[in-house]
Amino acid sequence: MNPSTTRIVYVLCAIAFVVIVARAYVNVKGPDALQPSLPQTQVQAYAKQQLDTLQPRSFTDNLELCGIIFETSDGELGVSRPSDGDEASCDLSYFDEPGMVPVASFHTHGRHSRQYDGEVPSIIDIESDVASGLDGYIATPGGRLWYIDHQTGVARMVCGPGCLMQDPSYEPCNGDPIEQSYSVETLEQRFTGDRPVC
Repeated sequence: MNPSTTRIVYVLCAIAFVVIVARAYVNVKGPDALQPSLPQTQVQAYAKQQLDTLQPRSFTDNLELCGIIFETSDGELGVSRPSDGDEASCDLSYFDEPGMVPVASFHTHGRHSRQYDGEVPSIIDIESDVASGLDGYIATPGGRLWYIDHQTGVARMVCGPGCLMQDPSYEPCNGDPIEQSYSVETLEQRFTGDRPVC
């Protein structure tokens, strides 16, 4: 490599380094970082709309779909590109974008199956929202919408069967009552207790 080519390579490396450092600096969220300002009711309505749209593919492909709802610096709500999970789980991608603050997670519960207690949140659903510091929204095959409050660790049913698009193969189990709210402790009792055969 001749000296002039070497000089050009060094200059390009220096420019690339400056760009990387500048972008990292811009992405650092200081004490004046964007804070969410929209009411939970507005986020909930947006989550319901997003989940209702995802339900058909979740049923057809029999997988969980998940993502992040964020608020922009202009006070608008947006959604990350939904990630594909598998039949009973979905890993959220890390979200850190300048000018956007995450306000909630969301995911579907896939197709109706007697193998999974898919009409209620799982223990992992609650624990992961509490750990991430984000509220969560869950759509079930029966068309229920659940809200997880990350501060209390309690999941509350927002609306019952059919309030979201319902899996055509969904069959309610009349002998298996579903409560209006669950904590990790009450879910543990549900999952370890005797379950009705439907």
